[in-house]
Amino acid sequence: MPEETHTTNPAPLSTDEMKSLVVLGRALSDLTRIRILGLLGGRPMYGQELAHALDVAPPTISHHLAPLINAGLVKVRRDSNYNYYELDSEGIQQLGESTQHIAKMLFATEPLPPKSEERARVVATFIRDGRLVTIPAQYKKRRYIMEEIARSFEWGRLYDEKEVNAIMRTFHDDVASLRREMIDQRIMMRENGRYWLMRPHIQQ
Repeated sequence: MPEETHTTNPAPLSTDEMKSLVVLGRALSDLTRIRILGLLGGRPMYGQELAHALDVAPPTISHHLAPLINAGLVKVRRDSNYNYYELDSEGIQQLGESTQHIAKMLFATEPLPPKSEERARVVATFIRDGRLVTIPAQYKKRRYIMEEIARSFEWGRLYDEKEVNAIMRTFHDDVASLRREMIDQRIMMRENGRYWLMRPHIQQ
């Protein structure tokens, strides 16, 4: 009887890549940290400014900044006796390249089917001359439409409800339904009357 051979598939990710994922996951696992990134997307800010904007104590800001800096999302610079925090564009670019590589490694065997033609067809059907004719009943079509509307919002920026309503009203008068759909589909997040995108725009 021939001897059985057992093959072991190597781990798709290196140890360093897995550690990077853990660090990044921890950094993005807290809502306050996401809000900090949103604020810093507008301009550099020092700790007291961030604390005031988020209505928390300065030590809380320090606690949340540490994992963001460790993950390469935020950097600090000293200016006039203040520590200014800003998005680390170089670190974020490196993270983007790294996570893109990781995604290819993890999902290369099961690529997502192309959706661009289907998405474009749905958008053309339901949005005419910049206005939403009707909110689709089918979830997938509704998802495409919500993602299209989300392109009118800036990634990393915080909006109050009045601003959200004004943007959404350009598409449809039922802004309450659009807001609720954005939240339910986790395209946008809402807290204390502030809204922001959960992730950058979906590429078509």
